[in-house]
Amino acid sequence: MPQLSEYEVYIFDCDGVVLDSNQLKIEAMENALAAHFSAQNLIAECVNYFRHNFGKSRFHHVAHFLNVILDIKEEQKDKLEQLILADFSKQCRTLYLSAELTPGFMAFLEQCKGKRYVASGSEQSELRDVFARRGLDIHFDGIFGSPTPKAELIKRILEQEQNTSAVMFGDAESDMLSAQHNHIDFVFYSPYSNVKEKMIEQCQLQQHLIINDFSTVRF
Repeated sequence: MPQLSEYEVYIFDCDGVVLDSNQLKIEAMENALAAHFSAQNLIAECVNYFRHNFGKSRFHHVAHFLNVILDIKEEQKDKLEQLILADFSKQCRTLYLSAELTPGFMAFLEQCKGKRYVASGSEQSELRDVFARRGLDIHFDGIFGSPTPKAELIKRILEQEQNTSAVMFGDAESDMLSAQHNHIDFVFYSPYSNVKEKMIEQCQLQQHLIINDFSTVRF
């Protein structure tokens, strides 16, 4: 793996990497489900799946909830899916405006002299709107999100740049797998990961760099 200063393209996940928003989004999903379902054990199962599969889009998650965990009748699925997604999206727009930046991130970002992108499982238009309202968009060359899968987002960024000297910063397994799918390096940012122990084990086995604190990283 090259030195961090040597990459020409830097790609960042949003939740748990740029913003300290993982727990806020878990609570938002739980609230969205609780507004339409009363079975606490099933809601808990959905939230647990959501927590352990961060990085995948909300569209994937809600479809999985309705098809696998909640076992909703076919004629009810479309309406419920739209209601849950709308509730979750409304909460996300609010929480994203108040979520703290991860410690030391902006100073770290300034050291990344190559092109800088966000590739997130969050909904793209929502993410772009919030980044613009917070003045964060000016620090990136592009902000991309779902419903396009993360591996495809990374592929498009690499094609756009015509450059594979790239690294992905993420906190979830889907981030790592998306980077591997595109044959680029991966860095695990650990403090806010919902699957920290699992990721540390995998990253140590595969020799991916692990960052515990952006402010301590030196280029």
